[in-house]
Amino acid sequence: MGTAEELHELYSADRQRDVYTQDQTNDIYVANRYLGFIYYVLLIYYIYYTYGSFQYSSRYYKKLFLVFLLFAYPFIIYPIQYVIHYLYKYIVSIWYNNIYSTSSW
Repeated sequence: MGTAEELHELYSADRQRDVYTQDQTNDIYVANRYLGFIYYVLLIYYIYYTYGSFQYSSRYYKKLFLVFLLFAYPFIIYPIQYVIHYLYKYIVSIWYNNIYSTSSW
């Protein structure tokens, strides 16, 4: 069966929180991969159907720069999203006490 210490470790709140956090992280990772795939498929579809007007446009370089930004968008937005998320998390943690980070609860 196991010692009391092993049972405590198995059923402790810290262990359950870790499992829950890991599951959430994995779900978000999978969802982001699917959304990224869909984004690039739609972007390629858009470029394919607008390429004829894009190629001979008087604003060729402006449109080319826009396409480059659209391809780079996920890499540009991630650091901004990261900072906003952790800033929000910090502000919320000021008002609410996180029971997982306190030593007594």
